[in-house]
Amino acid sequence: MARRNKADKWLEDLKKHVEERDALGSDATFTDEYNGAPAFQKYVLTEEARSWKEFLTWVSAQQGDWYYRGQRESTWSLTTSLDRAIWRYKITKTGSSSHYLHRPTEERRLLFRFKQQAHQFLTHLPEGDDWCSWFSLMQHYNVPTRFVDWTTSPYVGMYFALEEEPEKKRCALWAINRNWLESKADAILEKYSAAPLPDDDRWRSEFLNKVFWTEREKGVIVAVNPLESNDRMAAQQGLFLTNLYEEARFYQVLMGMMIRPELTTQAVIKKLEVSVAHRFEFMKHLRAMNIHRSSLFPGLDGFGRYLKLDLEMKDWD
Repeated sequence: MARRNKADKWLEDLKKHVEERDALGSDATFTDEYNGAPAFQKYVLTEEARSWKEFLTWVSAQQGDWYYRGQRESTWSLTTSLDRAIWRYKITKTGSSSHYLHRPTEERRLLFRFKQQAHQFLTHLPEGDDWCSWFSLMQHYNVPTRFVDWTTSPYVGMYFALEEEPEKKRCALWAINRNWLESKADAILEKYSAAPLPDDDRWRSEFLNKVFWTEREKGVIVAVNPLESNDRMAAQQGLFLTNLYEEARFYQVLMGMMIRPELTTQAVIKKLEVSVAHRFEFMKHLRAMNIHRSSLFPGLDGFGRYLKLDLEMKDWD
């Protein structure tokens, strides 16, 4: 009952916010209050797990299929590594200012330079126009991209939320409803296909490669399973969500998808917060499920990080 009441209050507040936004018209797109990270929080149903049992209850309450992403700080929004890398903040004697470098230009430069050098270090590379696999490879080697890492497992997502101690004392597990996201994306992208988009990972990857640089009219976030993956993605049950519209930030596109052509009345984006006080308790349960650094990152580097965390947990009871 408490969860239902919270969802009802969330929807009531969101409707009011969207009405105010619509009343302002195009002026709303230039303010953080209606188009920035603070506004995005109004589109997200935020809850809290105060024990492992409450976390399991929350997981079992999610109907349908969901994508999950763990983040160390609950205050962090959903942003791409590319957007974080191109943001500039400047302090002067008279005040401060911020801006983004031109996203399409910087992205193309990074892609060109990576493709130019990758053959010197890797024996097998994706096909030249397999953009999904190229960006996946860049993400793997810590190049800023428009891709955001997600998983189909709430437990793997929770591990990544907890792995490092949060500075603000609360971490977060994000969730996006897969059924809603794919339905919205298909409706936007169907203009590029002569037939309905099939539920086939290989076909969808090939289709996304064809439209990767094409979408300019509407913002859309899509799920990506690259044609060429790696052992880490398999272990983490991982995939990517990416923004096909280069002129807007990741969370801005999600907001647009929720309100156009009409407001989505279900909570399709959620955030579960967990206090640092429960960090080791949760990680102990995850280890019992064989979810830890060594299993998620096959190889000696993953095992090394596992040993480090093992030492950190040594005195916890």
